[in-house]
Amino acid sequence: MAKIIDPDYLNVGTELVIDTSAKTFTLAATGNLVAKDGVSIQALYSRFIELWTTAAYNKYPFPSYVIGDPRAGMFVFGFDGASYSGWKPGDAATRTYLRDGGWAEYTSGGVLARQHVGVVTLGDVSTNAQLYYQRTSTGASANYTFTDEVNEGIQVYGDASNGSFDERTFFKTFCREYAKLYASANLSLIGETSTGPFKIGMPITNSDDLKVTATDTTVASGAPYASIKVRYFSGTYSRDVDTVDSPRDFGIVIDVGTHSGIDGSMSASGSSLTSAASGIPTDGTFDGGVLTIHEGTNKGTYTIGTIVSGTEVPITTTFASSGADISFSLQRVTPITASKSQIYTKLQYLYRQNANINSAAGTTTGNTADITLTFAGDQLEAGRYIPANVQGGGTGVYIEGFGQDDATTIDFYDNGGVKRNFPFNSTGTFTFNSFLTQGGAGYYRMYFTDLPGDADYGLTGAITVNNKDGVPIAGTITGASIPWSFAYDTNVQGGRTSGTNAAVTVVAGNPGYGKPVTTTYTITRTTGQNISLTSEQDRGYSNP
Repeated sequence: MAKIIDPDYLNVGTELVIDTSAKTFTLAATGNLVAKDGVSIQALYSRFIELWTTAAYNKYPFPSYVIGDPRAGMFVFGFDGASYSGWKPGDAATRTYLRDGGWAEYTSGGVLARQHVGVVTLGDVSTNAQLYYQRTSTGASANYTFTDEVNEGIQVYGDASNGSFDERTFFKTFCREYAKLYASANLSLIGETSTGPFKIGMPITNSDDLKVTATDTTVASGAPYASIKVRYFSGTYSRDVDTVDSPRDFGIVIDVGTHSGIDGSMSASGSSLTSAASGIPTDGTFDGGVLTIHEGTNKGTYTIGTIVSGTEVPITTTFASSGADISFSLQRVTPITASKSQIYTKLQYLYRQNANINSAAGTTTGNTADITLTFAGDQLEAGRYIPANVQGGGTGVYIEGFGQDDATTIDFYDNGGVKRNFPFNSTGTFTFNSFLTQGGAGYYRMYFTDLPGDADYGLTGAITVNNKDGVPIAGTITGASIPWSFAYDTNVQGGRTSGTNAAVTVVAGNPGYGKPVTTTYTITRTTGQNISLTSEQDRGYSNP
């Protein structure tokens, strides 16, 4: 049976029980009444009208009143338009069966006892979707009584005998289902400033989310998802994005295998960074990795020593000067690899958890927190919809530890709501044959070959190409492949014109194993480029 809209389907003693002594009416999910489908308040009101035409009932005060057009869904129980009688629903279940309206309940003394707002969602949601709501901006969530689209009265006010609360200035409905695009609606979206005993329509529709990459079971504890965390800070996290020396401010950081903080402190000539927030792993996760200071006079990268305290990060060198409240991040020796879709999938999982998801200080409940990541095609947008941050550090969202090939395919919105993008970085991989990798002591270096003057490979002033972080592309061959990057849009080494292709020569060798080898290449504005170096076996080297 569908929702009852015809009062003739409300039979007294079956679907409807009336107690004239207690002045209560009770709906029973039997006969024509199906609990999930319910009955329109207008049909119930109309049944009262019919019953009160008889002497069996019109000797008692009429139980209800409709305000204006019944399509507006504004009803009152315990008041007939002239006097108060105290009529009310007989139990909590009855209230969950009422559809298409909100209502107020008054005592016989004319005291407002309860108000229920009639929430009706507009649009289709996935089958068996469990929608839920929030009555205050920081309050806990609660499920609607039934699954699928919503049509239910939710209590928003109660006197001392009915909950003793008044939560009529905020209301938000959520639909967050696995592998579906998340949806929510609040009062401002529908042009309202408060709730009350009337009907409100909330547009809620969900559809397939093609960017979700794994099941909840995998995301909960599998790789790389277990290493992806979100931190809501109480202060600003400063980080270079579109500039080199003007860090942008963010309040929310998603760490992909990294550990970020805003309270780093150090002393001049000191060899450790202290973070009072604690939480720094002491299990070797970051030992030998890289500490990056994002602001201040000590800005730069440092090699991490052995971490033995959850509040201290030792480095193998020293800091040049003192500093406090410094933004920093820790990276592992072998970074966690996660695609944009995997990062997004983990965050979508977190935003369905009725628990604290904040890996920094303070509590942020997942299933009522604003989402931080969205996709526009293949472009990942971090903070596009200005997510609230109850910790107070700001609404901007940054991701630490994302793959270098994704740098220009992520939009970061800072605390001012301004979109920030990294300049384009070309990326690629060196591949070395076995004669260059044997022994783990081979070398490689990249030089420019199109600079003015004597700055090219083969000349006395030859300049080594820097990577996107300003570090020379050179080092020891530690494996068959080594990634490289190049700041295509901003590199001006040796007077080169930024934003243009770069002709380079790469040299490599491995004394006693592989002969010196060179190869030329032109770096273009793209990712995933490969430079292959193949060396002949070196049988001639001898150092007795």
